[in-house]
Amino acid sequence: MRQGYCSPMYLYFLLPGQEKSVRDPDGTRRKDILIPNIADFESRWNAAVDALEDAIKVLKHPQEYGAVSSNFLPYVSILPVFAALRAHSKTLPAPRQLDARRKLRHWYWASVFNNRYSGSVESTSSRDFLDLKAWFDDDMAEPPLIAEFAQRFRNLELRKVTKRGASVYNGVFNLLVLQGARDWMTGDVPQHGDLDDHHIVPASWCKENITGGLGNSILNRTPLTADTNRNVIKARLPNEYLPELIAQSGEATVRGILESHFISPAAFDILLRPQFGPEDFESFIAERQRTLQDAIENLLIKERLDLPPQLRDLDAATEQVELGVRKIVETTVGSDLSQIPPHVLQTVDERIARATKKNASLDAERFQTLSGKLEYFDLRELQDTITGKTSWALFESRFGTKESLDAKFGQLAELRNCIRHSRTVNEIVRKEGEAAILWFKEVLSK
Repeated sequence: MRQGYCSPMYLYFLLPGQEKSVRDPDGTRRKDILIPNIADFESRWNAAVDALEDAIKVLKHPQEYGAVSSNFLPYVSILPVFAALRAHSKTLPAPRQLDARRKLRHWYWASVFNNRYSGSVESTSSRDFLDLKAWFDDDMAEPPLIAEFAQRFRNLELRKVTKRGASVYNGVFNLLVLQGARDWMTGDVPQHGDLDDHHIVPASWCKENITGGLGNSILNRTPLTADTNRNVIKARLPNEYLPELIAQSGEATVRGILESHFISPAAFDILLRPQFGPEDFESFIAERQRTLQDAIENLLIKERLDLPPQLRDLDAATEQVELGVRKIVETTVGSDLSQIPPHVLQTVDERIARATKKNASLDAERFQTLSGKLEYFDLRELQDTITGKTSWALFESRFGTKESLDAKFGQLAELRNCIRHSRTVNEIVRKEGEAAILWFKEVLSK
């Protein structure tokens, strides 16, 4: 917090009255005293302790980061920089704090799933501290880690994540807690002191039938109470204990509870197969990996974790409409960029230029095509393209009148903007947005 980095070799300069050599931007050197006296040291010490306590508290919160006990904390080594950045975000003007906390969460999860703090962390902590402070001040200063997370998360080999306490292992457990994973026996969200990770397909069966330690993969684990593990699962296969739960509580209820553990309807059906064998286990693992990767994308990369569940669904539905409209534009216009309004092309090209400057790994050639450029169109730019003077004739038969289309775009944009910018979604905005989604779905299906 005082020096901008966290390294034992610099602790000496935090002694009261100790001089430190400092290089100014013009290259001149001077002496500086970081901590003038004991009172200043005590004040800063107490502030640092408070920052760490605050960081631990928020990381443990089941609706914030989900590391409900030290066993589920992805890294201890991330605590100093996370605590310092939270403390810094509180010093920002009130209107900017919400955005800073959003960026901090995005960086945190990117660090967890990219194993960023698994090795030597002193230089990483220092760089991240400075980079995040700059990003708080300037949206264009997004650290490369954020784009890397979006590009690489699909390559996560969750099936190979078997070590309890590893960052990705614990990160998945944190997501399960945040998802509100309910106990299979009681249907309650477990008390966090009673939470442990257990095998979905029993360890004893896996030991006899599955090679390579895959039975211990995070994909075969989930947080359950000890009572459920002893009284429901025991050493039995899911096709034995799930029918009992269904008989007691109904299939819809049991499916809903297991979906809170990122066990999709398809994965649920696999677990119920009568002659469950190694191939079925492999199918289950593959399906759960897909579901968890989708959750990482939807909740973390697309930042829907902060939204109430009903708004998550609306945001996802809005996105599907936007993707559908992009596809219609691409199919209808083909490769003819002359059909795109000049002001739209200019804005999109500037957006692409900024993105490629920040991330050199992006394929610049792809963004010379309409297909590539469309990835950077927003809703209003899609609207302007469809209703443009030269292009409207291509779309009129599908969308009817410009007035009707403009109204639906307006309703959809208002809903999305309220969701994305944390504004209140009142009943009118919600209902009109839902009506626009239904209208677009019908039109796009023609």
